[in-house]
Amino acid sequence: MRAAAVACVALLSLIVAASAAAWFKSGRYAGTTSQRTKISFKATELGVKKFSYSVDIECDDGTTREFISGESAKAPLTDKGRFRAEFVTADENITSVVSGKLKRRRGSGTIETAGTLPGGWKCHSSATWSAVRR
Repeated sequence: MRAAAVACVALLSLIVAASAAAWFKSGRYAGTTSQRTKISFKATELGVKKFSYSVDIECDDGTTREFISGESAKAPLTDKGRFRAEFVTADENITSVVSGKLKRRRGSGTIETAGTLPGGWKCHSSATWSAVRR
């Protein structure tokens, strides 16, 4: 009886682990933003990394600037496939946050970018994105 209980617990833990990994497929994802720019990243069971994207941000001084991500940010994935990665520019004090959810072979989310330029001008951008596993 005890051996059967141990086997049952072991089987249950395998099922739980498999279901957590089944929320999305690991691999390279690529797609577009609502600003018609490209976004791509790599998703594994450990998290999302190697981001590449750009967005245009509008500033109070009337200018539009392009924010280009670096690949340094990594984001852990929740057991439901959600993540949040933050990018910060060193020279202009602008922060960009990519958040999203992966499900099966698709992903979607938002990119919120904001900051203050030297001289006090404030900048902001909000975009959505969608991507598929390649």
